Amino acid sequence: MSSGATLALFARLIVSLGIVIGLMWFAARVVRRRGIGGAGGGGSNRRPGVQVDVLARRTLGRNASIAVVRTGQQAIVIGVTDHMVTKLADADLTEIELGNTEAQWTAPSQGPAGPTPPWKSMLNQMRDRTART
Repeated sequence: MSSGATLALFARLIVSLGIVIGLMWFAARVVRRRGIGGAGGGGSNRRPGVQVDVLARRTLGRNASIAVVRTGQQAIVIGVTDHMVTKLADADLTEIELGNTEAQWTAPSQGPAGPTPPWKSMLNQMRDRTART
């Protein structure tokens, strides 16, 4: 093979690589603009994500727990395992809304003499409904 043919082959390779990289850049830009596949783009055209807050969580076993999550103005009770998340029920947001959820969640319980917060009662009811016997 002569050096001229090798140079021409190398030039074709560079041009082809440039075209492929350009197409990949263009596709990534289109995907980012349309918000497909969770690819968030920077700038002013970015859509705000959905805010999800975990209001309460209780472990039921080694690999299972129950949680109350808030998305916007809606509360949902979900069951969580290693392989699946299942919606168990809708919850009334006004009953489980607490001023300082973490402080009440980590504080030791007052036992049978003290009052039980509504969200804790709901979690216990859902645990009883979902517990395997």
